[in-house]
Amino acid sequence: MEEKKIKTVTTEMILKKKGLIEKSPAPFYSNLFGGNLTIENTHPREFMELLTVMAKGADDETYAYSRLIYENCPQFRDKKLLEEYEIDDPYLLPKKIYGANIVEFMQLGNAILQAYGNDIESLQNIKKK
Repeated sequence: MEEKKIKTVTTEMILKKKGLIEKSPAPFYSNLFGGNLTIENTHPREFMELLTVMAKGADDETYAYSRLIYENCPQFRDKKLLEEYEIDDPYLLPKKIYGANIVEFMQLGNAILQAYGNDIESLQNIKKK
């Protein structure tokens, strides 16, 4: 009798099934930088962890968005930026760079949520439950 090998379903598998990992998200046009920012949706495990934190009501929603942007926009992961902006926590870098441009900062975070098949409304509905 042949043994069946059972594999564990991962977050990556679920997102892949939905067609989200293979699909490249549309770039986000930044008025602040006057050009397109690349969005990746290649960090599903980190995204799920962050989504859980955000759904529970993160103490600092801007920190959660900053982490989301850092992990999904390669432009913000350059080590030179950490030195230039004198930041120890790399997740704070997008928040620091955007500064008072909070509207675009949040729009970018929402664009990333949409790249994973979510939006801010669905996240707020989870928070209410």
